[in-house]
Amino acid sequence: MSGHLSCVLELLHEDMVSHGQLVQCIEQQGGPAPNWKDVVAALLSCEVEMGEAKLASTDYVEFIAWTGTVDERVLRAAQRVASLASRDREFAYWLALRKNVDRFEENS
Repeated sequence: MSGHLSCVLELLHEDMVSHGQLVQCIEQQGGPAPNWKDVVAALLSCEVEMGEAKLASTDYVEFIAWTGTVDERVLRAAQRVASLASRDREFAYWLALRKNVDRFEENS
């Protein structure tokens, strides 16, 4: 799975990565592809956060990281993916390097 992680981390050094980009990166690595949830869990255990990207201004997208344990965030992502129409699944969640997080969501 290290090749899959390296592929996603390389993309993250350039920009945020959507669910669709993550899945595409996993599929392009060849060999037996791990489940995307396992890749996300491994990424969240290092320097990566998961959350939502919202347009903050005409030229800036704000990254709002989800809170919770790794397992809780992976479950939340899986539920979002499952709940969306196929055309919208690509953007069910976003990944970003921890250093690029604008803020963490507030617990209600």
